Amino acid sequence: MSKPQTESRLNHRAIKQREGLFRRFGYDSEASLKFVLAKVLPLHGHVLEIGTGKGRFLAAMAKHADRITTLDVDAKQQGAAKLHVSRTRTGRKIRFVIHDAEDLPWPDASFETVVSVNTFHHLEHPMFVFREMLRVLKPGGKLVLCDFSPRGFQIFDRIHRFEGGTHPRLKNSFAEFGRRLRRPGWK
Repeated sequence: MSKPQTESRLNHRAIKQREGLFRRFGYDSEASLKFVLAKVLPLHGHVLEIGTGKGRFLAAMAKHADRITTLDVDAKQQGAAKLHVSRTRTGRKIRFVIHDAEDLPWPDASFETVVSVNTFHHLEHPMFVFREMLRVLKPGGKLVLCDFSPRGFQIFDRIHRFEGGTHPRLKNSFAEFGRRLRRPGWK
């Protein structure tokens, strides 16, 4: 077995072990992924994902998109995502970018769809990222923001306490983002 294949297998095993831990604490990663994907579809044109993470949502989304650019500040996370995506054979559609989402490197109206799943609670300045997402979204495009519910945050708090750590919380409620979208007439 080649080194990339071995790395991919180890990465997959680590993801599956983590999902098992999540299930023990009451979080079903697979059901969550399917729920969010159902809300995101259909995907049109060039998709921007903010917050690559380990690539689980990216791999699922890539099966339904023609072209995706995914952005994260963490090269290690993107490395894990590349390994995960390599198992799905959808990598040709995906461009990986390491960059801060507070200052996106694309011109206005560059993407038909902009998506962020379970990322906003990790952001120091989520409103800056939100504004940037709107800036690069084409008129009539689709914006998808998703993060944990209060119950989800409780579960992840317990998981991280079990592991001896803490888990960040969303600094702004999604209600605030909704209010900002309603003002200019978004649907």
